[in-house]
Amino acid sequence: MKRLLLVLALLAVPLAALADDAAIPSLYGDDAPFTASIAAAEALAIEPRVVSGLTVPHHLIAADLIARAFLVARDSRYDRIVVLTPDHFKRSRRPFAATRLDFDTVFGRVPTDGAVVDALLADKTLVEESDLFRREHGIGAVLPYVARFFPRTPIVPIAVAIGSNRDEWDALVAALGPLITERTLVLQSTDFSHYLPLPDAILRDQETMNVIAAGDLDAIAKLHQPQHLDSRGGQYIQMRLQAEHFGAAPVVIANSNMQFYVDTEIDETTSYIVQIYPSAEGADRVDLDGHADGQVLCFAGDTFFGRHLAPVISQPAIRDRLLDEIEAVLDGCPLVLNLEGVMVPEVPTGIGAVQLAMPEDLTLDWLERLNVVAVSIANNHSRDLGDEPKAAMMAALEAAGIDVLDGVEADDLGALRALALTDLDNSGDARTGLVTDTELEAVTRSVAAPPLAAFMHWGAEYARISDEREDHLIDALRQAAVSLIVGAHPHVASERLIALAGGESLLAYSLGNFLFDQPGANVSGAVLEVRFFPQGTFFARLIPIPNFYDRALSLR
Repeated sequence: MKRLLLVLALLAVPLAALADDAAIPSLYGDDAPFTASIAAAEALAIEPRVVSGLTVPHHLIAADLIARAFLVARDSRYDRIVVLTPDHFKRSRRPFAATRLDFDTVFGRVPTDGAVVDALLADKTLVEESDLFRREHGIGAVLPYVARFFPRTPIVPIAVAIGSNRDEWDALVAALGPLITERTLVLQSTDFSHYLPLPDAILRDQETMNVIAAGDLDAIAKLHQPQHLDSRGGQYIQMRLQAEHFGAAPVVIANSNMQFYVDTEIDETTSYIVQIYPSAEGADRVDLDGHADGQVLCFAGDTFFGRHLAPVISQPAIRDRLLDEIEAVLDGCPLVLNLEGVMVPEVPTGIGAVQLAMPEDLTLDWLERLNVVAVSIANNHSRDLGDEPKAAMMAALEAAGIDVLDGVEADDLGALRALALTDLDNSGDARTGLVTDTELEAVTRSVAAPPLAAFMHWGAEYARISDEREDHLIDALRQAAVSLIVGAHPHVASERLIALAGGESLLAYSLGNFLFDQPGANVSGAVLEVRFFPQGTFFARLIPIPNFYDRALSLR
């Protein structure tokens, strides 16, 4: 009997070992950093959002950023989570690696979706089964948050080879396509600029965020690895999956650097860019609900409170209802807009149909209600009644506490510096091509601290894209170190942002109309939301808006 018990005991050793091999052990034995970061994030009272994707760091020095991203997504219910991690140690012999094994974490086991992994492994030239995940901190650092916020939700672990290429990324997107459902979360574990001193890291981060903001997959594929990020493939795959399966675009909610977590100066830092991919319902408004870092400023296009619009929005009932609709989009965001025309104490009778004059009392009242902090009057209608009314308008606006942008001298708007130039003038004979080389040289010599924005009045009416003249100005402004170029005048909004020269600058060619008395579908508008992070970088996104003039008419 004793002999039998001894044999059974010896047999139990490999059986136990086999049971342990059924899951990849946790890389971390202490739950303290995870618990602390989650508690700190919970204290921020972050409102949950419906999201289809998250991009988070895997440096636990930035655990607070990881926890905050998961808090945003916490109330969503997912059938599975696709986890994209870099293959840091270059152990995969194929473009991608996966595993059928489950993962243990400090908060319990995370199951792997074996059926999906089997489907991916069917293409042995693309994906191999690998044990590299036992040492891979890119997945080990984020799975405790998966276990904590989405217990028992199966994952699809995918390691992206550092040397993989765009054709291979596209092939993985195609392979994942049939496996993605509306209840799939794509979790991208990525750190950004590597091995750079802080000033250089900030420059690379801004370039990266500009190409992310533009949704420019060509530019993503050309980013430098690891100077911009540690996994171009992870970023590319995430953005393609989100666009094609969810119609979702990235929103950067935090940008920081390890330098801000330590007291001593570091020569070789790592940066963090946290992204969420909100549902379409959450992407149609300015986002000020507290889960993101930094200060937000919004830009809007052509705005005019006179002519046909004035008698409509002068009615308190219509005013209040229209302001409610605008507030639903802007959420109180401080606003910079193009004030088209001239503001006067009393609109003169007998002026021409295209001489744009607006009543001062009504205009100032609306600007205050809209939380307008600055206006550009560098446009083709600000001199419609002559130089003296324009000067009086400037004085009245400044007396009301509103910054006036007009010319090459940049105004300090807190988060950025901004100037405004017009290439057009309608006073007297209509003229174009007015921005001079002297003005462009003055912009180049500007001592304004970055980031610097240029609010431009240019282009052809109803044209969403630039022509040769605007292309010349765009290139000159980029070379003058203008970080953000914003345009108005065409009365239609551009459909996307453009990252210039690999992300050196960001262009919103036209914001179209904000509140302007042009009805119908031939005109359109957008608001540019710009979020400024403490390290001096920013992320921008275009938010389409309805024709608020049509909305005002419908409220009569």
